[in-house]
Amino acid sequence: MKLYISGGNHFYTDVEDRIKNIENEIGAPDAIFLEGRISNHTNKRRLINWVASPVLLVSLHIWLLFLRIVSQFSQSDEDIVVYFREQYHLEPHLVDKPVHDIIGSQSYGWGIANWPLLIMPVVFVYYPFGLIGVYLSLLVLVTGMVSVMMAYLCGVNTERNVYMMNKIAKIAEGNEIKTACIITGGRHDEGLRELAHRFDEIELIE
Repeated sequence: MKLYISGGNHFYTDVEDRIKNIENEIGAPDAIFLEGRISNHTNKRRLINWVASPVLLVSLHIWLLFLRIVSQFSQSDEDIVVYFREQYHLEPHLVDKPVHDIIGSQSYGWGIANWPLLIMPVVFVYYPFGLIGVYLSLLVLVTGMVSVMMAYLCGVNTERNVYMMNKIAKIAEGNEIKTACIITGGRHDEGLRELAHRFDEIELIE
């Protein structure tokens, strides 16, 4: 299978240019892969992860809500998906690793990173610091949310890249796909290119 990697910004991206590059390199693709995920976890797994990583999961939900709002005012990856859906009747294969799988594999570590961020604000509020204690609590909580979210986003790239490329190879092996494209963020571009060379069934279009 010939694979073209279309990496770029998720938002405020040049949709027309990326579509043009895809079609110039592989013509009409047989499949489109997308940096999206299917979550089919049990309620028990979700509960364990929420107990272990409440700060991280709340932060990620806020971040995703922000991205959805931004997407209403800019061109995004989704516009590329819409084009191939309408033009070639292709539904994207979602190949990213689910968040709850990533957290679940290191739930103890994420718990250690999360819970001190909840304990410290409680200490500041209940000890006689007055209004300063409230401000310190908010400061610790907000900076902590940003810190754990950035640690997650930057720290699991390799794990996600390996998962995505393995899933692409598995889908390609089980279907008659000659040409395909993966639409992804720029942070994954280089890592996916390196991994693609390890698969005999994938011919990377440079």
